[in-house]
Amino acid sequence: MNIAEIEDELLENADFEEVGSVERAKLFITAAKRWLILRADSASSQSQSMSIGKQYVEDMLHQAQDYVNANLPTANGAVAGVRFLSVGASFR
Repeated sequence: MNIAEIEDELLENADFEEVGSVERAKLFITAAKRWLILRADSASSQSQSMSIGKQYVEDMLHQAQDYVNANLPTANGAVAGVRFLSVGASFR
């Protein structure tokens, strides 16, 4: 897999929150990790140089990881961090 394919995956799955997809968030996480490993911090060629800011991709990686953790089903099938209320004797 080359860097252009990885960047395509990043762009394709960056909308994981908007579409509410844990699967897309997981795909984004994998692509972000690959991108961070393969992408150089800077590049130069003769008299030109370019610097790439990795912080934005790192921030989105953490955001995707938080999204996955908050939306993974628990053992009883409920989503972590979500409470289901029912009417009962202790309901107020």
